[in-house]
Order: sequence, then structure tokens, then C-alpha cells
Amino acid sequence: MDIKTVLYILNIVLALGTLYAWYQFYKVVANKCDTCSVSLHENPFKSKCFTGAVFFTLSFAFAFWALLIA
Repeated sequence: MDIKTVLYILNIVLALGTLYAWYQFYKVVANKCDTCSVSLHENPFKSKCFTGAVFFTLSFAFAFWALLIA
């Protein structure tokens, strides 16, 4: 398996993870999340779901950049 194949797989996994993370954050904003630690009166941007979504988005961006320069 060469590096391009590994980067393609990495990008697919991170793209799916990013979509899932932003969906989870949407559930927090829509007050449909029953597992999050954010109460109804707190800022949803302080939730764990938002932190995870940003982390996955940055990871996906770096992986995509690595694929472009490989």
C-alpha cells in the first residue's frame, strides 16, 4: 500500500468523522442532544460536541492538504 492510498483512506475516514461531529453539534444547537453536558441556558459553542467538530474539521483539512502535496 503506497502513501497515496493511505492518505485517501485517511481522508475518507476523517470526512465521515467530520460529518458525524457536525451532526452531533447540530443536535446540541437544536436541543435534541440527550447525552451532552450542556444545559439549555449555556452557550452551545462551549460544548464537547463543538470542540470535537472543530478538531475533526482541522484534522480533515490537514489530511486533505497532505493528499494534495503528496
